[in-house]
Amino acid sequence: MRWLTCLLLGAILGFTLPQFFGGQTGVWMGSIFEYGTIRPLEGSPGLLFSIPIFLISAVAFRLFFNWHNN
Repeated sequence: MRWLTCLLLGAILGFTLPQFFGGQTGVWMGSIFEYGTIRPLEGSPGLLFSIPIFLISAVAFRLFFNWHNN
């Protein structure tokens, strides 16, 4: 799997996981996961992006699928 695909999957997870766990008023922003989570659009009522989830999942996808192909 190429880096671009891994970064794309990481970005998708970075946006969907905070929304799945309640967004700005949910469990996500009341836990340790709020560190590194940003609001990309100031006027948006609930859009969040988690930078740690993005980076960790992109690297994990890359490592896993490179190992799996060998």
